[in-house]
Amino acid sequence: MFEFIQNFWNLSLMIGIYVLIGLLFVGLVHLYISEDWIKKNLGVKSRFSALKGALYGIPLPLCSCGVIPLAASLRQKGASKKAVTSFFITTPMTGVDSIIATYGVFGAPMAIFRVVSSFISGVLAGSFVKDDENKQELKEVGSSCCSSSCCDAKQESTNKSLKKALDYSLNEVFNDIAKPMLYGLVLATIFLMVFSKYNIEFLNENIFISYILVFIISLPLYVCSISAIPLALSMLAVGASPGLAFIFLAAAPATNIITAGIVKKVLGAKVLVIYLSSIISTTLFFALMIDIVLPSEWFSYTASLIDQEEVLFLDKIGAIIFLSLMFYYFFKNIFKK
Repeated sequence: MFEFIQNFWNLSLMIGIYVLIGLLFVGLVHLYISEDWIKKNLGVKSRFSALKGALYGIPLPLCSCGVIPLAASLRQKGASKKAVTSFFITTPMTGVDSIIATYGVFGAPMAIFRVVSSFISGVLAGSFVKDDENKQELKEVGSSCCSSSCCDAKQESTNKSLKKALDYSLNEVFNDIAKPMLYGLVLATIFLMVFSKYNIEFLNENIFISYILVFIISLPLYVCSISAIPLALSMLAVGASPGLAFIFLAAAPATNIITAGIVKKVLGAKVLVIYLSSIISTTLFFALMIDIVLPSEWFSYTASLIDQEEVLFLDKIGAIIFLSLMFYYFFKNIFKK
């Protein structure tokens, strides 16, 4: 039990302060980039639809579940399948909160690759999608996969204030990610305890097999872009290759069964094939670059951070605040039900 608590605390030390910083930026993004603005700019078909859909989706802190009503609304307002497909990919794969947390935990190379991989996946998929005028698939698409605030996709009138930003960051975004974040930390802690006792050189020596295994593991899991961080970090901590961790970090938030089912319902089976093929191929390409082409020292330092003996006081405070908020919203949602 003590080992579990110690590993859980160490992981919280690694990610807590960066999650909180990311949440502050989430509030600012919410104030200045409204859903109405996105609908206005993506609600018109153009030859740059796939590019625009990818660009607008990258900074938004919406989970793969929360993007559903917004994407459906975009289609109803006339947005092309190209734009919605790109938007559907980049939005759950990244977000200003997860980008900042990825940078803080893994460093600049991993954060940049996560954003670029998301962007290329979105543009690539959108470019192969053919538009049509059939909107029949949009019927009865709503918050069928979850009932949290993220799925309500609601926006109030913009009030440029720090209080407004904090209220949205905590009561909307953090409230929504508290449960998947806690589950992610628990799974990451268990992963550390189990696999730290075994030699995983076989996976590193057979990277294609390990890559396939990660994709298979990712499919049934529902993780948002920020709750994937502790699991990816635990992979590095037990000696897995950085490319393997990157696959889970980049692909898992957008390739789970829930998301795949909704993409099929909103955009059709053909688009789903393009959607998954784009994410898998792009993520594999970057994973191979990380493991084979790029300097190993860009990523090797990350795995040892959990075992650091000297922890900054600010990291401890950040972890305490992060855990307090996470457990508060987690139990709040449970008792509400």
